[in-house]
Amino acid sequence: MGPSKTSVRAALCLCLLASCEERAPATVVPEVRGPTSDGSVPSTPERPAPSVLLSPQAPRRVDPAFRGAVAAFERGELASAQSAALALPDGLDVELLRARLASAGGDDIAAVRAIESLRGRFPGEGRVFATAAEIHAAAGRLSSAEDEIREGLVLAGPTADLTRARGVLALCREGGASKGLEHLLEALDLVPALEFTARPLSQAHLLLGNAALAADNALDAAGHAKAALLALPEDREAERLLADALAAAGDFDAALAAYERLLARGVELRVALLTLYTRAATADLLEGRKEQALERWLRARELGASAADLGFGANALAKAANDAIDAAVDAAGRKDLAVARTALERALRLQPESIEALYMQGVVRYQSQDSAGAIASWQRAFELALASGDPTPEPVHLHLARLHVERAERERARDVLVSYLTQWPEGEFAAATRELLAQLER
Repeated sequence: MGPSKTSVRAALCLCLLASCEERAPATVVPEVRGPTSDGSVPSTPERPAPSVLLSPQAPRRVDPAFRGAVAAFERGELASAQSAALALPDGLDVELLRARLASAGGDDIAAVRAIESLRGRFPGEGRVFATAAEIHAAAGRLSSAEDEIREGLVLAGPTADLTRARGVLALCREGGASKGLEHLLEALDLVPALEFTARPLSQAHLLLGNAALAADNALDAAGHAKAALLALPEDREAERLLADALAAAGDFDAALAAYERLLARGVELRVALLTLYTRAATADLLEGRKEQALERWLRARELGASAADLGFGANALAKAANDAIDAAVDAAGRKDLAVARTALERALRLQPESIEALYMQGVVRYQSQDSAGAIASWQRAFELALASGDPTPEPVHLHLARLHVERAERERARDVLVSYLTQWPEGEFAAATRELLAQLER
């Protein structure tokens, strides 16, 4: 039921640079000696490693204003990120962020100009090559992305950013999800709070999760979905994958809750949701949870399920409504009107167009001195009968007309009686109807 592996990969290559959620803000930068004038910190090795960087790397900017702009960009809030980036002083990381923003906004010329300017000012800087590679990958220029990474590795060595770029490139290739995930995790091992990693990390887990779901491995799919959400909280694709995986695993409670959250956020999945509600209701009934089954069939109907969609559920709702009506009749016979009202409310929730329940509700309301309520119930019952073409088993229209007369609403009473005779001139209550109509016209 979730997006296919191919569609997820296509979405990645089109919008990888557009948004990512910032990972937990934990940086490991040894020997920090205080910020420079542009908010960066003096460069230090990203971690002790056997591979020595071939070219010294510029200090990595870590001030809150910059990281806030990056976080907005990674969440896909491009306008907010653009505004925040414009307020920051120029510098390598800020200008690279602006290049990503330009590319995400469709201005590739501005992005290229920014990258080329930075090449001249920061020769051998891995972050420049990595950014260029990821911009190329997002546009589908995989050979160009590979060239950027290769040149960056020659000049800078295996920096965290270039390792991340290798992961991004792998994700854009058929069957590259596992290798891409491996590179991304390696990059995060080098720099735990590495920017621009959350989205590709989430997409890697999405690709692997959808593949697992297609292979009927729901537990693995759920695990990847949860990992994707850790990388990018509230991502809709990841939430949908988790919901699909939970449903496939038979965890109906959790799956329904996940689908409902997505529906509340505007994701259109009513058909999938109502189908799952009917499946869950059937499972509930088999396990003896009758009331929960009824509630789930009701929710499916609210979402647009037809009687055919509900299957056995339609009969179960009708039977439960009839049981409630019987309980109301019994309570009314005992003059326990409060119990009767409650039972009829339940009946009408289960079967909103039950003429029998509406008729009985009118009786109970009339007995409770609620004439306006009785009129509303009987009027609705009479309208449903007229629309269906089937006469009511009880003389609802006569009760309704007489109550109108009691309230000095003679014209309304006359309209009810004429409507009955027009629809059923030879009906069971036609003679009594003509008699009451004659009395009104005297």
